[in-house]
Amino acid sequence: MKIGYLGPKGSFTYSAVKNYFNEGDWSPYQALTNLIDAQINDAIDYAMVPIENSIEGSVLPTLDHVYETLPTIQGEIVLPIKQQLMVHPKHQQMWQEVTKICSHPQALAQSQVFLKQQFPDVEIEQMGSTAQGAQQVAEHPEQKIAAIGPKEAAEQFGLTIVQQDIQSIRNNETRFWLLGSSPMSSQLPVSTYKATLFVDLPENRPGALYQVLAVFAEQKLNLTKIESRPQKTSLGEYFFVIEVEIEQADTKLNEAIKLLEQRAFPVQLIGEYPVYRSREDKKATYRK
Repeated sequence: MKIGYLGPKGSFTYSAVKNYFNEGDWSPYQALTNLIDAQINDAIDYAMVPIENSIEGSVLPTLDHVYETLPTIQGEIVLPIKQQLMVHPKHQQMWQEVTKICSHPQALAQSQVFLKQQFPDVEIEQMGSTAQGAQQVAEHPEQKIAAIGPKEAAEQFGLTIVQQDIQSIRNNETRFWLLGSSPMSSQLPVSTYKATLFVDLPENRPGALYQVLAVFAEQKLNLTKIESRPQKTSLGEYFFVIEVEIEQADTKLNEAIKLLEQRAFPVQLIGEYPVYRSREDKKATYRK
């Protein structure tokens, strides 16, 4: 079984794979779009992708490419995210003199308060993943550069953590989707079940969004997320990402989809799936 993740080894996405699976053939990808395409084209069986962070919101490259390619969500895992500032061991005593900081845009944004306070004038370089930033530091010991990322990345590339837990809020979390063509459960306990749908709104139709939301209210379905994204066709054309809390074998969801289609709202069901929380999440609650 082949599982792809946003690499290299040591990234937060790699941690999500380690939590979800006990074993497998794990392959790193350097870009989210390539990772999703690999699963769509059957080069891998499953793709683990970040979808939302509690500080920075949705991971838009994931969300938009999932809308374009329509894979199936087979599961979700929520990880606590702690960002660490790391340097090459030879620079650990001079870490405040770094001239550049490398990391993934999400990690940089999650640490922006720390960066503004400690390094307001230092060059920032965006990388494809947090582990890529750590790799950059490890491969250039002659440069006074730092990376932001997980503890696992520092261990993977032999770096020294000089400032711990620099994320802007303490309870920082990221949700990851497992994409694949067939169900794949984890040995982690299930905290809840959800469904994700993409709903297109007809152009210039008064009250369209209200009519969509009314369907879920009629079926007494609780929405856990609603977000609009441009369809990238022309101005004013959007699709909505709607996440719904469900029970297993819940007929209310099927009825809601049927009603939406009857009312001329195009719907794509992207997945009905369990939600897991990682082993490191101390405040997780689970269904019996």
